[in-house]
Amino acid sequence: MKKNDYRLAAGAGFFTGVFLLPLLYNLDIVFPFGVPRYAVIAGIPVLWVCGIWLGKFLSRWLPVMAQFSRYTAAGFLSFAIDFGIFNLLMMLTSIASGKWLVVFKGTSYIFANVNAYLWNKYWVFRSYTPGEGISLQSVLQEYGRFLTVSLVGLAINVSITSFVVDVVGPQFGFGDKAWANIAAIMAVMVVIIWNFTGYKLFVFKKKEIPGSRNSS
Repeated sequence: MKKNDYRLAAGAGFFTGVFLLPLLYNLDIVFPFGVPRYAVIAGIPVLWVCGIWLGKFLSRWLPVMAQFSRYTAAGFLSFAIDFGIFNLLMMLTSIASGKWLVVFKGTSYIFANVNAYLWNKYWVFRSYTPGEGISLQSVLQEYGRFLTVSLVGLAINVSITSFVVDVVGPQFGFGDKAWANIAAIMAVMVVIIWNFTGYKLFVFKKKEIPGSRNSS
């Protein structure tokens, strides 16, 4: 665990808060005790730093927890980018169902996926060696593996979202916008498991830095 992890966690938390704002406004979510929505921009970085510290603490007994804490912070940022863009597009167009929803979800997922690649490669799995030259071939090979996992994840994500929204339809009294977000959450829950497994075992496994627990 590196000290720089705390700074990166705070940065990830800040942008997580920024991208969550469209979701909060689109669903008209109000915090108790008069706490403004934009408080997430300041609050989430604190939570993420605490999460990294907790991962470091738990890694004394379970070394994987240091990596998992980073994955969680980076994952929530990707989640926020996905849902932020998704809700922003719905807000700008007043569309919450039909074929355009699939376009919105695919667009938001792509942006979130690019973010996920960078954070997973350079922070979560640390799939690089400082000072080592990077060849175009190695980059293309790694990104090819990442893209393969990601495209399957994208298909799962969009398919689940579309099915729950357009086939199942709003349930339990939820409106179109709320149901669209519930569908997206269901999709994300499945894709998180798929992506983490694929990234760790298929994309970044051979690139992880060997050594002590402190490099986790």
